[in-house]
Amino acid sequence: MKKHFWWMSVALWLPLQAAAQDERFHSPVDIPFLMSGSFGEPRPNHFHCGIDVKTQGVVGKRVLSVCDGYVSRLTVGYDGFGNAVYVTHPNGLVSVYCHLNEFVPALQEVVRRCQYKEETERVDVKLPPAVFPVKAGDLIAYSGNTGASLAPHLHLELHRVSDGALVDPLPYFQHLLTDDMSPVVHGVKLYACPGRGWIDTGGSSKTFTVTADASARVVRAWGHVGAAVWADDLMNNTQNKFGIRRITLKVDGRQVFQSLMDEFMPDENPLVNSWGDYPHYRKTKHWYLKSFVDLGNTLCFLSADENRGWVDVDEERDYLFEYALEDLKGNVRVCRFTVRGERDDARLAEAEEREQLRRASGAWLEYGRPQVVQRPGMELRIPAGALTKDEVLRVGVEAKEDGISNLYVLHDEFVPLVKWATLMLAPRTPVSRPEKCYIESSRGYVGGDYADGWFSARIRDLGESYALAMDTVAPVVRWKTAFNGKKVSVLRCELTDSGSGVKSFKAYVDGRFVLFTSYRGVWTCRLKETPLRPEGKRRRLTVKVTDRCGNETVDEKEFIY
Repeated sequence: MKKHFWWMSVALWLPLQAAAQDERFHSPVDIPFLMSGSFGEPRPNHFHCGIDVKTQGVVGKRVLSVCDGYVSRLTVGYDGFGNAVYVTHPNGLVSVYCHLNEFVPALQEVVRRCQYKEETERVDVKLPPAVFPVKAGDLIAYSGNTGASLAPHLHLELHRVSDGALVDPLPYFQHLLTDDMSPVVHGVKLYACPGRGWIDTGGSSKTFTVTADASARVVRAWGHVGAAVWADDLMNNTQNKFGIRRITLKVDGRQVFQSLMDEFMPDENPLVNSWGDYPHYRKTKHWYLKSFVDLGNTLCFLSADENRGWVDVDEERDYLFEYALEDLKGNVRVCRFTVRGERDDARLAEAEEREQLRRASGAWLEYGRPQVVQRPGMELRIPAGALTKDEVLRVGVEAKEDGISNLYVLHDEFVPLVKWATLMLAPRTPVSRPEKCYIESSRGYVGGDYADGWFSARIRDLGESYALAMDTVAPVVRWKTAFNGKKVSVLRCELTDSGSGVKSFKAYVDGRFVLFTSYRGVWTCRLKETPLRPEGKRRRLTVKVTDRCGNETVDEKEFIY
């Protein structure tokens, strides 16, 4: 188990900060440098891995290399990035520019050749240093809104070559920022450790607002308690809200916890659900970031005392809790509250009894051990380390007369897993076409392989419902292009599938592959960008669309080009 010591965190932080402050990067845009998202902001199942730079609400703004180096990679359709450029720099970092509308012509041509060679829009192209060297400020692409993007912007990441760590880009651009605004605190949440403490609400937690005056908020409690904070950072010249770079919690002047969001490893992303109160977020869309560390939470930027941030309220007196939230520019917000120790053996006994009943209500899962949970027609295999703390799993089973399998509700609380678990479901009666069946959750398609009468798939969420579904219906192609015998220069269509979802799409004109690019559910082929020459003759278009269960639609049209 990883140990957390606050002095280790500070020692590791100082060299990186000094290096970042000494080295200034060129702005990635030639418009005012304004941000809409910061590094490390909590999201469901992952952190925000870079910074979001505004592009004035439009696509097509010039994107510039932030430092000398060379273009080492080009991707289309990977990691939610849409179109992305990777630039490797001599300082050991790689800058990644995402959601691009298009690459500069020389790079666009490299990507297009690869797409036609592999007959797919989704490609990953690696380039050696000599192909496309760049200087700081050189044009490499144009901003866009491709991939998992909700509005036009530039998403910029920094990767460290030596170990693959994700590094906060903002220290390299702080000379471009104006920021004299302190973070704001929206609320604090206090938790009683299950079976080991109580709070004056009588429940396991309590949320409340705080100010700099500790006497303004007094909470009565006893036993093992922990705190969490919901807050945002602010910056000048923008209405956007940002994540908090550094959070420090002191109790009676002694530091018990600190987080410093300056870097993390990619495989640590799922642990965001352990640091943040994930069930609370699912209900309210507000992230309370905990100042205590679950036993299985090994996030590198968290540090806590020997009690892992939990506070023992075991004396009948006032305990002063003080939060300090700090941004990159040194703006600090301090808020305080008081926990009044009040011994109440009856309430503590009630808390212990509730915990005993909770443990008896389902399957007891220990975070550090592999677990197997079985119900009729269902088996769930959870590997060691998939949980960050012990859990009680309560499985609901609902028999559906018209269902291929039972419906299984895996837990009545939202519990995301750090590692993939394996869910196995058996059909109620033998199925004649197992290749058309798959596991689906309350969120949609999950998938699965079939063997020996069982379907198995990987899952990451407890708290969802799962069942078997069947898909025998082929996808539908809806053309937005009018094929009326006239000349056509652009082919455009929409693809829909009512079951498992579209898996692949290919198009050929007179037997020759032509590339369609996808954007917001619309597939487009601009014929002037294909190898076809405009000869004014009749052409035959053939598209093949396949879903995840192998159902295929072949559609043919004729047009003149």
